[in-house]
Amino acid sequence: MTSRNRHSTSRPIASRPSVAPTPSRTATEELPPYKKPSHPLDAEATRALRDLQGRSLNDVKRHNTQAVTAIRSTAESVNDMLRDHAHYLERRQKKWDAGKSLDDKEEEEQTMKELQQKVDEATAKLEESMRAMVDSGMAAQRIDQTLDWLRQNAPRHLEEEYHTQVTQRATQRQSQSQAESQRRRTQGADGDEEIDDAPTPGPTPLDGSRVALTGASELFTSRMQSQKDSYTALSLTARYARNNDYRDFKRIVHDAKYGDDGPPLGHEDTWFTESGSPAPGITDSTQRGDFDDDDDIVVDKATISTRCPLTFQQYKEPYTSFKCPHTFEKNAVLDMIRTGPHRIGGARAIECPVPGCGQMLTSDDLRTDAILVRKIKRIQQAEAEEAEESSDDDEVQAPRRSAQNADDSDVAPHSASRVQVPSSQQRPRASNFEDLGDPSESDEDM
Repeated sequence: MTSRNRHSTSRPIASRPSVAPTPSRTATEELPPYKKPSHPLDAEATRALRDLQGRSLNDVKRHNTQAVTAIRSTAESVNDMLRDHAHYLERRQKKWDAGKSLDDKEEEEQTMKELQQKVDEATAKLEESMRAMVDSGMAAQRIDQTLDWLRQNAPRHLEEEYHTQVTQRATQRQSQSQAESQRRRTQGADGDEEIDDAPTPGPTPLDGSRVALTGASELFTSRMQSQKDSYTALSLTARYARNNDYRDFKRIVHDAKYGDDGPPLGHEDTWFTESGSPAPGITDSTQRGDFDDDDDIVVDKATISTRCPLTFQQYKEPYTSFKCPHTFEKNAVLDMIRTGPHRIGGARAIECPVPGCGQMLTSDDLRTDAILVRKIKRIQQAEAEEAEESSDDDEVQAPRRSAQNADDSDVAPHSASRVQVPSSQQRPRASNFEDLGDPSESDEDM
């Protein structure tokens, strides 16, 4: 019994070497060398090709959109924080000029200098990240377009290439057969040798080779590389300054830095130098050259109403038209469109509610204008500050900021409420609605 037990306990140990070692398992996972296809795509292969575009590519697009939003809101946050601190120092400066609280002047000024440097560095890194996201978005678009092209053209391409190669091989075999027959006839006439009239070889090529077609994967890789080369050959102005995500980033960062009192943002054609690097501090309108036109207007506080022309209430979520220079409360205008009496391309539409406009609007013609939202919010905040000036305390409080915001660009992005105007808590600036100009055009100079 003891011997049997000892023997049985030794079996698991003896069986361990039977497990396949790692090298052999790795070897089985290696793919065989690629071979070009020798026949056109059949129905099953064509169906599999149509199913290539799916969830994975959509996930890439969604993640890219989320990254763009996070980068933009982070840059907005750190520059807003810097401008708030600058305003705080301006108020402190009045006390210092009056000879008050001079003990902390040097420390406060040094803190502002360090904060300015950190924000500038963070903004530069975020700008690089935004350009990388633009490139990533274009790469996803190339994949999408190439897959569409592949589904439509690959089966036909392989079919045509197959018939071409088969025809060429048949012609080659026929020529070889005729040459061989002629050679044998010549030899028979000269040496009275018996001529062998046996048939020449069949469809198998004489050299034993097989038809080799350009596979779908090769077509995909070749077209992707061609499109990538075309994209990278563009100037940085064409690649980024014409991209809506990058343009929104530049405009929001400029607005966060300067607000309503700063210089206008330079034209997008001046955003990059001849060497391709971002031009430093392009904000002066005198650098715009001959780019000024009717599409470039400046929207200031005097031309902005903080009330919706439909609800006559303070904006909570402004929604701006692409087609005309008018803004509405989002829910109010979308409700009107849902019950609109007109249709454009199957979509419900309304005539712009502002008297005298006449533009036909669908839900696709409206969007959130982040710059206009920021301006409306600043107007409302300024009105609130004016109301509190009568009870202003003699002590100036420093704006709150976290150490993380000042240190690097890994700042938690603003929530969705960052781009929404808060509920009406202040008295309105004006009850009348004024023409703002085309919102898609007003961004150019902001």
